[in-house]
Amino acid sequence: MIINSHIDGYFLKEIILSSKKQISLLIISQLICANALMVNVAHADDKKLDENTSGIVPEGISNAVSDMDMQVRLAAKPNAAPCFAENCIINQDFDARVQQLGGHLSEAAYVVYPNLKKRVPSFVFSVVDKKDPGTASNGGGKVVLFRGLQQLELTDDALSFIIAREMGHVIGKHHNKNTSTKLIISALASMLFPAVGIIGASSAATQATTATTLLTSAASTATSMLGSEVALAKMKPSQLIESDDIAINLLANQAWNIRSVASILHLDDDPEVKSTQNNWIQDLQVSSAHLQTVVDNEDLAVLPLDIESVSVAEEGGEPIDVQAAQ
Repeated sequence: MIINSHIDGYFLKEIILSSKKQISLLIISQLICANALMVNVAHADDKKLDENTSGIVPEGISNAVSDMDMQVRLAAKPNAAPCFAENCIINQDFDARVQQLGGHLSEAAYVVYPNLKKRVPSFVFSVVDKKDPGTASNGGGKVVLFRGLQQLELTDDALSFIIAREMGHVIGKHHNKNTSTKLIISALASMLFPAVGIIGASSAATQATTATTLLTSAASTATSMLGSEVALAKMKPSQLIESDDIAINLLANQAWNIRSVASILHLDDDPEVKSTQNNWIQDLQVSSAHLQTVVDNEDLAVLPLDIESVSVAEEGGEPIDVQAAQ
């Protein structure tokens, strides 16, 4: 009995040490893989959107996974209060605006990106009764706006940008890339952290093995989620910029004024926005800043090469310098 007790203790100690080593290895591996995937995605983003390139995960699977992910995220969002009387009519008018603007943007998308029709046969737009402003989409072309957007009272050009910006995630294949990243990291977690299978004669060793298997399974899931979040967080800024640029292209096709959109979406002083500071609003402010940069660059491009030497026709007998006149 004393000998068996020593053996059981030895097995238990070895199992725990082995588990700790595997957990450490997996966490390091997940972070390395996340960074490596980010580099690959960054290179993939440089390709033209019109090229018929395929993601690592088949689009059918990616679309199904992205739709499930969208549904889960929507379920976690707080619902808007039920409408009554005139408010219901206001909601219906907003829904109709979304359908109309979305339809125009869909037409623009297939003109600007001719090969898009093969991958996304149609876009579907809807409004869900969620309290806070926001949007969501899946890889198949479903674009969802949150009821909370009505509180921002956006003009048609600004609302068109919001819709086009979410369409940009679909057009840019962001859902496919994100799904590929998650599934690859999950697969790596399974390979790098297999269930511990130690065969021992004693019951203590068997119980320890069972406990360690559960531990490794939980650790594998946790570190897989950690690796995915790290990778997606690094991919997000470039995806936001790309979706903004796609939205700008769609709005240009519809002859919307980007300068006006940039001004309207500058919501820092809006009390409604300040009271609902969520991640989506913060991302929108990043997009607003990007739009303003685009406008500023366009202004710089039309300035004379040597403004100091430029003058206009005489007025009152004196030449007017453009820089002084400004």
